[in-house]
Amino acid sequence: MTPPPEVRLLAATVPLLDALVADPAVFADLIGSPVPAGWPEFPEAIGFTAEQLRTAPADELPWTMQFFLDTATGRLVGSGGFATAPRDRTVEIGYEVAPEFRGLGFGSAAARALVGQAVASGEVDRVVAHTLPGPGPSTGVLASLGFAHVGEQEDPEVGVVWEWSWSRPA
Repeated sequence: MTPPPEVRLLAATVPLLDALVADPAVFADLIGSPVPAGWPEFPEAIGFTAEQLRTAPADELPWTMQFFLDTATGRLVGSGGFATAPRDRTVEIGYEVAPEFRGLGFGSAAARALVGQAVASGEVDRVVAHTLPGPGPSTGVLASLGFAHVGEQEDPEVGVVWEWSWSRPA
């Protein structure tokens, strides 16, 4: 039986994001992996994230965008990260997996790596995430990692979303 995949988190930097926007081939050379087709799903977020990084205080830099690299092959499989630095010992995660890597366990690997990094910081006891309502790949990922569906909220961009929560065991 093949073990589940694992990902290494690579923190986004302004030079990496600028390269991704200007010339994806240069970005690919910098990270040592081709850029998967169909990724990123929301390319407009890349420039926005670069602008955030330009002005972010140094202590918030670990709490931004991360690239997900398959530890077995070094291939870029997706991206995600943290919505903000921890507040009240809570952080929100988000993630996307490139189309060619979906359904292979990389969503779970990415979410697990983000939770692990958050907990290892010593600043986080609770991790939240949001999904579209109803069963889907992300709801399965979060449930498999011990997240509980705790309610719904209104998102101004997509409408109703489900809120999920994971707490560090006591």
